[in-house]
Amino acid sequence: MSFVLGTVVECDQTGCTVRLVESGETTRAVFSQLVRDKVRIRRQQLVAIDEGSSLPEIAWRWFRGVVESIDDAGVAIRRLDLPPGSCRTVTNPHGIAAAVGGEVYYGHLDDWEVVAAVHDDAPEDPESVCRRYFDRVREITGT
Repeated sequence: MSFVLGTVVECDQTGCTVRLVESGETTRAVFSQLVRDKVRIRRQQLVAIDEGSSLPEIAWRWFRGVVESIDDAGVAIRRLDLPPGSCRTVTNPHGIAAAVGGEVYYGHLDDWEVVAAVHDDAPEDPESVCRRYFDRVREITGT
């Protein structure tokens, strides 16, 4: 039940090589039951890894995308592997510094929202991501 953040380097059928945000080291993490055969994990996504299992497991993931516009409706973000204009508009309830053309992590637990700005291939403020999301991930995943 001990989560850490990582960014996905590469994946295969059983799990991913992940660069740990805190240390920069890489590790192997298998797909958790919640993720396996249900959620596609892609390179550069931000993941919560449960290190309390016998093998580290990917418990949750957030997308990485490019901000295409910001207006009163929210932040329009295009996932990195989609063509321009293929956006999802999400909220920014935590006031994350998002700029048109910049990259952010985004996703949902209850609602779709901006999770963190991307800085040097990791969340700009990883501690706040952990504080805001890990308890809810534990609740959802039952870990």
